[in-house]
Amino acid sequence: MLNATAIYSGTTSVSRLYYNGSIIWPTETLRIKSKNNTTTGGFTVGASLSKDMTTATRPFNSAIIYPGTTAPPLVSAQRWSDWLGDIFDNWGWFYLYNPATNAYYSPILSPINAADGTITTQTFTAFSRTFTIKHGYPVQGIFKFDISVADSQTFQFGAYGDMGSDSATTNTNLTQAYTLSSNNLTLYYNRNQQTGSATELFYSYVIPYETSLNTAITYNKLSSGPGIHGGLFEVYSIYTVPVKYGVTIYFAKTNDVKNWVINDLQLVA
Repeated sequence: MLNATAIYSGTTSVSRLYYNGSIIWPTETLRIKSKNNTTTGGFTVGASLSKDMTTATRPFNSAIIYPGTTAPPLVSAQRWSDWLGDIFDNWGWFYLYNPATNAYYSPILSPINAADGTITTQTFTAFSRTFTIKHGYPVQGIFKFDISVADSQTFQFGAYGDMGSDSATTNTNLTQAYTLSSNNLTLYYNRNQQTGSATELFYSYVIPYETSLNTAITYNKLSSGPGIHGGLFEVYSIYTVPVKYGVTIYFAKTNDVKNWVINDLQLVA
């Protein structure tokens, strides 16, 4: 049944088949994607921040985790300095990883630090593949990456760097159940917090396009030291599971914006 190309009820074609409230056919033609919202919609958004992304040579140390068998190369990459309020001490260094060739690529976003509500679309060629990256702040305090690829091979997205929480870090994996078009799904996300602080928090939300991947944790992460710059800095590394087609990632300052994120999601063919 799951490999069927068409299902009929009598002579009427059935577009979707449900079991216990979840879509079981078609399995991968419906994908979870952003609605591209650029308003609050009445939901909690992130805290006010300083848009301070810059480009520099990416650093590395042994506290970082990564998807490949070799470390990400020391090339030009981008990171945020602080976001205001000591959220980071240089964090980001964003990369794409190609499992088939154990290779990394660091897209250079442009423009950067644009106003809230401005989402830029860029196309990149990496690993002989074509990637489309939509990036920017849809609303206050939330940065979004929407990354898609023009084939059905897997890729991964990752980031790392030093956090402002230094050695007093509490890192927690969180979940939130939600429903899209009667399909039961789970939002998997992470909170990195300066222990005891009500403001120095950083949230990461990872949503693969493939509905089937949203039934187990969607990322790998590690919060550990010593930091890239030594001292009390704490490294926070995160990278997605291998995904096909695409993935949407949201990063938020201070506030848990899970309801805004869920409201920005839709199932599309």
